[in-house]
Amino acid sequence: MATRRTCIRLYFVSLFFSLLATGVTQAETGKPPDSISVARGNQLYNAHCVACHKRDGVGEPTVPWSIRRADFIEAMPLDETSHAWHHGDEQLIEMILDGTSRSRTRMPVWRSILSEPDAADLVAYMKSLWSDRIVSCQGPKHMDCM
Repeated sequence: MATRRTCIRLYFVSLFFSLLATGVTQAETGKPPDSISVARGNQLYNAHCVACHKRDGVGEPTVPWSIRRADFIEAMPLDETSHAWHHGDEQLIEMILDGTSRSRTRMPVWRSILSEPDAADLVAYMKSLWSDRIVSCQGPKHMDCM
């Protein structure tokens, strides 16, 4: 009987710490990211994202439609000049891990390389590129801030 109680306690303790760790690494939508997550996200960004989304998240230059391949889409800016901030943290994390549903996009699926906390750190880095006003308007609130 004592062994079963011990197992149950260990289960709940591990569940508690798992939830706690997840909450620490994932900033809430509309809240500024913490500096530790931003630093980790910056390292991940430079290792995996900068080739397409460029330095400081400015994205690839637009190719004129007259010379662009029909199946080509530029990597969008991740700074506040594009619409990334219209999405909540969870949706951005999902896009990073699973790519997007658009068949022409070059956004790869990162789930086998990056963990969910890694993706949350990348979102924290992205949010560090936005002004305080944009961060406060992030996600579904963006329509109220226009």
